[in-house]
Amino acid sequence: MPGTIPIGEFAKMTHLTVKALRHYHRLGLLAPGHVDPRTGLRGYDPGQVRAARTIRRLRELDMPLADIKALLGAPGALDRDRVLLTHLTRLEDELDRTRVAIAGLRRLLEDPAGETPVRYRDVPDTPAVAITRHIERTNVGQFCAEAFAALPDDGTGPLAALFPEELFTEGEGEVTAFRPVTQLEPTLLVPGGEFAVAVHRGRYEDLDETYGPLGTHITALGLGTPGPLREIYLDPHLDVADQRTEVCWPITR
Repeated sequence: MPGTIPIGEFAKMTHLTVKALRHYHRLGLLAPGHVDPRTGLRGYDPGQVRAARTIRRLRELDMPLADIKALLGAPGALDRDRVLLTHLTRLEDELDRTRVAIAGLRRLLEDPAGETPVRYRDVPDTPAVAITRHIERTNVGQFCAEAFAALPDDGTGPLAALFPEELFTEGEGEVTAFRPVTQLEPTLLVPGGEFAVAVHRGRYEDLDETYGPLGTHITALGLGTPGPLREIYLDPHLDVADQRTEVCWPITR
């Protein structure tokens, strides 16, 4: 048809491959303006060049095809902006994770020995209010944040959590978030014991920087014993960059 652009020429104009254009057609993302009923050859309208280039740019930003389809088919500017803002937030979150990973790797390269001061502590049985849930390891942060917001506080002690060994070995297990109490009715008596303790200063995602040296110290001395590991959060806000977290590893001497 006059004014129709063959798929090969359209590919040149938009820098989208013919394979990609056919795929977008099948998905209903970018249907050609004309398809020859006899040959099946696709032809595009000049006005579709902008849409094709938009798709290419959004794919460079790793926007899922379903989101691109929703954006291009949005009935109004507000709906279109909502899709874009959601994706921009996703990109920013990914950038934050990348920055954290890079910073952690730099610290590992700068301090390969990972020296961490270790103390020993006898902890008595502790009355507490607690919430226990079977979760996957990737959901620990979300669970603890929700649990700590729900647990009452009488000012006795800082927030803490118990992590069973299978959470680390199998990737899931029963995690207990708790607050020590003296004025409120306890719902759990947290077992005491002897622990090797190291303080982590930094983001929660970087706790392996303390777990590694602490575990190495315990292994070298042959002090390890089965039992849940304990984390004590010394700062009230769990999302601060320089958060102080005590890692308490059960030992026997």
